[in-house]
Amino acid sequence: MIKLYKSLINKNKIFLFDYRKNSFFEGIYRLIGLIISPFLIKLNPNVISALSLLSGLTGLVFSNFFNINLDIIIYFFFISFIFDFTDGLVARHQKTTSFHGRFIDGLFDILVVGFLHIVLIQYLFHSGNNVFDKIFYYLTLLILPFQHLILDRFSALARWRNEAHKSKKVKPYYRDSYLKYLTPLMIDLQHFSIFLLLFPNLFKVNFFIEIYFIFSFLSSILTIVLYIFLSHKYLSNSSNRLDNKE
Repeated sequence: MIKLYKSLINKNKIFLFDYRKNSFFEGIYRLIGLIISPFLIKLNPNVISALSLLSGLTGLVFSNFFNINLDIIIYFFFISFIFDFTDGLVARHQKTTSFHGRFIDGLFDILVVGFLHIVLIQYLFHSGNNVFDKIFYYLTLLILPFQHLILDRFSALARWRNEAHKSKKVKPYYRDSYLKYLTPLMIDLQHFSIFLLLFPNLFKVNFFIEIYFIFSFLSSILTIVLYIFLSHKYLSNSSNRLDNKE
């Protein structure tokens, strides 16, 4: 077991307080994933990704069909987040990383975060204490997958453009270059707000749900605006005549 932990640590660096690498909460999830990964090491990484989806789906189902407190529901989503970082650890140890795995992992991520948004929207509407109009919450939910569509579309076209042109390459991802510390900060603010929902007797639940939606909305809008701007900057002057099959 100790030898396995050493191998996992060597292959997976954990950064808790370095925003150049990842957000604090991402570091925490990866650390917990590293701790539990020896117990899942023989599983197919895609199965672990499926466990992440199942955990989030369980939270959504329990929220809709069972009279369970929100703080208990939130635990299912934190378990999902941990599994989300564990599948990659296991895949790297097994040397079975693949683009299919990244596709499945990314798809399940979007679904789980969507489930969380639905749970929190339902809680706010049931309590009747939502600050914003209902349209704001539904819009935040709808633009969540849209931002990933924009990002992935830009990434795919950037790679396509790089194959068609031998000139200066366009990077598929620029968010870390332009938003730098803002991206991990907003991730941490969202996850910190969710974390405080585990303590309803100490903190105002509705207030931190509102905080979560504000930063979720801002994060999505910034991503969409950034990649539309980058598309104009890097792709508008790149002709697709050399590889235009559409």
